[in-house]
Amino acid sequence: MIQQLIPPSELETSIRFRHVHFISEIEMRCLAAMDLGYTNGEIAVGLAVAPSTVRRHVAELVHKVFDLTEIHGDRDKLRTWARRHFECCTRAAQEMIAGAQIFGQRVQQR
Repeated sequence: MIQQLIPPSELETSIRFRHVHFISEIEMRCLAAMDLGYTNGEIAVGLAVAPSTVRRHVAELVHKVFDLTEIHGDRDKLRTWARRHFECCTRAAQEMIAGAQIFGQRVQQR
């Protein structure tokens, strides 16, 4: 399957206007950790779950955010989307980052 490239300005507009309001707490923790650069393995250790569980949550987030768009979602686009929505959809993730409470306890920011 050949994917069409979306011009950067169109991609930015699509990401900015794609709101998702049903994100679970563990998905928010994954978003917060991803924003700080943690790998799936590191997130799994921090959340005391299997790496496959983190991969499943990330895949579900990509599905929630990008399936109704023409954007082929991936981890990097998901991070971009999350940052653009810190004031609305991903406010809880932003608060976890600000309070260094991503994994339920205070953590060192990278």
